Amino acid sequence: MVGVPLAVLLNRYTTLLAGRHARAVLRNEARVIELAEGMSRNSRHPQLMLWVAWLVIGANSKIADDEALLMRHLVRLVRERHEVVDEQLAHVIAIDPAEVWKRVDAEPGDLGDVLDAAERAATVDGDVNSREKAVLTELRERCRRG
Repeated sequence: MVGVPLAVLLNRYTTLLAGRHARAVLRNEARVIELAEGMSRNSRHPQLMLWVAWLVIGANSKIADDEALLMRHLVRLVRERHEVVDEQLAHVIAIDPAEVWKRVDAEPGDLGDVLDAAERAATVDGDVNSREKAVLTELRERCRRG
């Protein structure tokens, strides 16, 4: 007689846990989408922003789920809002920092929007690590020169 009530109780408990987990996952995904929307909306250099974001995300050689999710939504939003499709970036697996710095250096004017996007990308998975900080420092220096 203990088996059925115990099974009902366990089913209820696991259903509650699964529901809480699903809410947390959806809330996190909504947070990342909101971040990507803000980055895309505020960008005056959408193509460069994608390259720089990918450089920051790949700085520590390990791409977290939230970072991959951010890039997926950024690429989609840049395509939809700015009508920018970068076939070259689409085929990049390991990004070459020299290529990104060349693009940054070639872009005239204020790149504050790119720097802001890079800083946001660095925080998507939590605290900014030392390699991401190094990329951000280099980007700040290059933006000041321009």
